[in-house]
Amino acid sequence: MKITRYIASVAVMFCIFSNARAQEGEVVDKIIAKIDDKIILKSDLEQAYLQFLSSQSALQFNGDARCFLLKDMVESKVMLAMSEIDSVIVDDSRVDYEIQGRAQQIMQRFGSEEAIRQTYGKSLDQIMEELRPDIEEQLRIQEQERDVVAEVTVTPNEVRKLYNDIPRDSLPLYSEEYEIGIIMKKPEVDDEVIEELKKKLLGIRERILKGESFEIMATLNSQGPTSANGGNLGFAQRGAMDPAYEAAALSLKPGEISMPFQSSFGVHITQLIEKRGNEYNSRHIILIPKPTQEDIQEATQYLDSLRNEIIAEKISFEEAAKQYSDDESTKVNGGFISGQFGSLRVPANGLDPELYFEIDKMKEGEISKAATVQVSADNQVARIIFYKRRIAPHRANLSEDYEKLKAATIQMKKSKKRQEYLQDKMKEVYIEVAPEYNRCGIINNN
Repeated sequence: MKITRYIASVAVMFCIFSNARAQEGEVVDKIIAKIDDKIILKSDLEQAYLQFLSSQSALQFNGDARCFLLKDMVESKVMLAMSEIDSVIVDDSRVDYEIQGRAQQIMQRFGSEEAIRQTYGKSLDQIMEELRPDIEEQLRIQEQERDVVAEVTVTPNEVRKLYNDIPRDSLPLYSEEYEIGIIMKKPEVDDEVIEELKKKLLGIRERILKGESFEIMATLNSQGPTSANGGNLGFAQRGAMDPAYEAAALSLKPGEISMPFQSSFGVHITQLIEKRGNEYNSRHIILIPKPTQEDIQEATQYLDSLRNEIIAEKISFEEAAKQYSDDESTKVNGGFISGQFGSLRVPANGLDPELYFEIDKMKEGEISKAATVQVSADNQVARIIFYKRRIAPHRANLSEDYEKLKAATIQMKKSKKRQEYLQDKMKEVYIEVAPEYNRCGIINNN
């Protein structure tokens, strides 16, 4: 199932890069499967097959790949047919969000609009508009599958049964893992620096209000990663962005530009483009204040004091992280870096090399002294590290690997539920497969 889901996820993107042309007098395509009023073309299967051959999944696969892919394509069409029967609706904003993501991938591959136009004879917008029906179809299939397995849960007994049913010499081997916590402190920049940035943004805002392009001004002035995209952030769910940014954006009417304001990332002006239900589309210009060496030193001293309180057991590391860390990604876990399936253990190869180098000099249970870390070309933060423990390579066991075994159990149950659903629904829809693929054992209702 992992392989087929991979192929499904790239199928829409692949059609952009296919330059097949019909030769005069040559039959280049034909229908190889019908599912109700939906069809699968031979070219669809061959494109998926070529994409599969270029993937890592092909190295691990044994069997008839074309049959495997065709079966998955038929099942997806059955899911699509059932989504129509069940009146599954995908909101336009979600389709727009997906289109923007795909467009960014294409732009990264080609580097410029002109390169795309020279290659395909059409603009990126035209390409994405042609892809819209395929992307919407993919999203409807995903939504239908999500609904089918939505209520699947597992109990501890089921996890234990899975573990006991696996022969001990067949249990997965897990590599070296670590439990590591961090507390990070961003240097606090002087208020005068913030005010200077706000004044600069006020000047930029005035120029935009007088007719200059927001996107051009963002490209020329914004210091964030979106500057190359004219400051456009695309659609975001409420609650997904920095609270200060979201509050400023949602206080506007479409087209309005905010006054300068500060978030945890810097100083912004933002323009609201559109609101759609629980989502909004905006663009911004951000200026990032640069702390002085004195500011950085104060952050380092602050963390050294906090470290002393943790060592003196006046506060636990977990509570200190939740209350004082500026690292939003770890503070919710009490400062600990999360791995797969919600585990707070991280494989050695999943650690940042610089962090791995630091813990290599520490002992288990030790908390490092505060040190500065370069997080970008112009940005430093202070950090302390808690090296809680190292887990040696081992075979899976319930005490150490429960969350991983639970995730495997629920995935197996979802896969079984999906297959049972498909077997049932394939009796309700008309399916016809070309005789040359009879070897694939796909249900045929002729």
